[in-house]
Amino acid sequence: MNTTRIQSSILTLFQDDNRWSHPGRRVVFWYDSDGQFTDAFNELQLDGIKKLQLGDTPFTVKHHLFIEQPEQPFLLYAPFPEPPNQDNWLLDIQLSGLTFSADPAALIFADLSLKQRSLEITIRERLKFFNSRKRTEALQNMALPPDTDERGLFLAMLSVVTGLKVPDAGAMIRQVLLKGLLESDNLLWKDIERFVKPQDFWQIVQEHTGFADTTPSLRKLFIQLLITHFEKSLQGSIPDSLKAQVITSGQRAYAFIDQWMRDQQDSPGWKELSQQIAEELNILDAIQNLSPEVLYETATFEVVDQAIIRACVKALRSPTPDLTPWPNWLQARRTLFWFFKYEPFYCALDAAIELLELKRQYPEGFRMPAPQLFQAYAKQLYRFDQTYRQFIVASDAAFGDILKELIDDIENLYTQWYLDELGEAWSDSLENSWELADIPSQTNFFGRHVQPIISGKDREKKAFVIISDALRYEVASELAEAIQKELRGKTTIEPLFGVLPSITKLGMAALLPGMKLELLPGNNDVLRDGLSTQGTAARQKVLDQNSRVEATILSAQDLLTMSSEKGRAAISAYRLVYIYHNNIDAIGDKAASEHQVFAACSDTIKELVRLVKKICNSLNGTNVLITSDHGFLYQRRLIAEADKRPLLRGEGVLETSRRYVLGRNLEADSGTKAFNLPYDTGGAIAIVPRGSLRFAVQGAGSQYVHGGASLQEICIPAIAYHHQRAVKGDEGPARKVGVQVNARARRVTNNRFSLSLVQTEAVEGRWRSRQVTVALYDPESLAPITDVRGAELSSSSVSPSDREFSIRLTVTTTNPPTTAYLIVKDADDESEILRETWTVNLGITNDFGDF
Repeated sequence: MNTTRIQSSILTLFQDDNRWSHPGRRVVFWYDSDGQFTDAFNELQLDGIKKLQLGDTPFTVKHHLFIEQPEQPFLLYAPFPEPPNQDNWLLDIQLSGLTFSADPAALIFADLSLKQRSLEITIRERLKFFNSRKRTEALQNMALPPDTDERGLFLAMLSVVTGLKVPDAGAMIRQVLLKGLLESDNLLWKDIERFVKPQDFWQIVQEHTGFADTTPSLRKLFIQLLITHFEKSLQGSIPDSLKAQVITSGQRAYAFIDQWMRDQQDSPGWKELSQQIAEELNILDAIQNLSPEVLYETATFEVVDQAIIRACVKALRSPTPDLTPWPNWLQARRTLFWFFKYEPFYCALDAAIELLELKRQYPEGFRMPAPQLFQAYAKQLYRFDQTYRQFIVASDAAFGDILKELIDDIENLYTQWYLDELGEAWSDSLENSWELADIPSQTNFFGRHVQPIISGKDREKKAFVIISDALRYEVASELAEAIQKELRGKTTIEPLFGVLPSITKLGMAALLPGMKLELLPGNNDVLRDGLSTQGTAARQKVLDQNSRVEATILSAQDLLTMSSEKGRAAISAYRLVYIYHNNIDAIGDKAASEHQVFAACSDTIKELVRLVKKICNSLNGTNVLITSDHGFLYQRRLIAEADKRPLLRGEGVLETSRRYVLGRNLEADSGTKAFNLPYDTGGAIAIVPRGSLRFAVQGAGSQYVHGGASLQEICIPAIAYHHQRAVKGDEGPARKVGVQVNARARRVTNNRFSLSLVQTEAVEGRWRSRQVTVALYDPESLAPITDVRGAELSSSSVSPSDREFSIRLTVTTTNPPTTAYLIVKDADDESEILRETWTVNLGITNDFGDF
């Protein structure tokens, strides 16, 4: 035995204050049953410590220690076995001191600075673990407390075997399970068998999770943990076929799975194991009779999401669906584990529900005078088009055939009811002249919106006009909401009565300054006050002549790619900046890509928000206007031949498209409508199909169209955004919305309880949305004693009741403290937003009853 190692261990015993329970003189006993370390004892050099080999009578030793040298530290070496307590005349001294042994287990015990001598036996029985210097050093680096007990040592050793840096029961068990549920194939399990003992592992498992079995296995463990988590998160009874797998009083099991699911690094492995067990146990069949009301808050198995989605589809397709609870049920899924995989399905279902609810508001259709119908479209009816678009975008991103029949139903609602009903009502309400009383016209956009900004002499006051091709009103409405959320200024939107035909060349000309429009049928050009408007150079000339201020034209893509310095240089000399953006029309007008037009709408919203941010934040812009040349009609379902009208032919026809004909001496039939136009057309009139019908034109590409008189094509958005840098009461940078807790009492009386979070500000201006987590925490350790639930605070509603979100928490510890902190944290940076003291009084029960 290395004398240096022995000497170092003995000195550690004397010097480590944590090992001694008293401040007085220190005495260490060294029993050497065979006397094999006598030479090593004689060679020891222990400064300040006196060595004494036992051999004289105990009375002589006691006289020496208590009378002759009562303050001197001693190492007492006994070259014989330790006597039984009843025969040990020095037991009183030994109990006040420490005992040393030079066998490997004892030295390891000493190196670990442990107090409980029984752990020497524990170490001796597991010496294989310590045969590796790497494992031994890893255990020493954990710096176990001196009063560590056997359970603590087992946990530390198992944590080393599983590659952890600190003892962590939950993480250790996770690592073992992640290596596989079959012990024969699990490499970590083989290490446990080789270097520790399986019973050590199962002891930790039982204490940490509540799992107890006379013949335990990793598969049994994981199944019971999963089923227990499933049972605790249900809003009703678990199926009988699974009850035998539930761990009694399973808060610890629930907490274990909940923490695993939320662990960013280990959750993918949990996901695979959960899917494996769900398939083996046929969970989908087991839950087929459970209602969504029971399932909506559980995320233990992926098939729950599939069951809820199928149930929602079934409910939506029923003749008289009760949709009342579904928005809350679907909202609850947004913070659960599988949501991101199934997000397109939930977004599609949300949109489908809204479309059905919108339809219920118009049982009699849309019959009203044209001005009122136009205003009704701008106030609410556009939501049909917007929600249909959102449904199509979401269902396109979904996988499988779960939504197939619902997609057909939504297509029927949109094309055969909404488009037909609205189109007929709108066509019937219109007179033969293309004008609408008391509705501002697109042709007066410049005078109504641009001129007031640039009319003064303040050269620093600039107007930025963004014209996005085919930005129809419903897309612009969503854009206005996004700008209001992302920036801190004031946003308004106004509908304008668009030009007919609703085509680019005429719409672009109408948005330029001037008094007179001349549409030349069959010619690609439109004149504004006699000037050409075809192309950038021609439009620049119109701006120079008619705006009466310095003006310039830029492309949106060019401006977005410019540096701030180059951007400021490009606009510094001008008070009026026209910016042309083309994404929607560029995608929709091509037959090969028209099916992507709704995705292009989403991209357009993001691009235009970026553009407005650049104008305001990098170019110091304050006044931004966003409008469009025309809207469009689009449906995902192919156009039936019955929805096409024969294209007019003859000498009087001057210009044709799928949605209009320009000509002279033309007459409308029952499927079309004729209009006299309020601008110079050389005597030509416009013939358009009624509603959403198309003219039969050769070639592909009839689903995306414009040029006609439908509200979707001619209700033109005019968004006005005024950027606010700092105003009284709104100083400072953008901030996330705040949150308050709404609960009947700050008291928990059941293992499962509910509370409400109230978003204190609407998402608008400088107020930004916020992701939060909420849980109850132990006031001393600040460890969560409930599951940690998430919520998204993103409402832009002005009504506080619309900004209230219900949260249901589950106590996950068997013996919670009597008081706890309810803490709401920002999910991005874990910073505390709110902390409240709550009383926890669960009585003597540990069930999961609800109130």
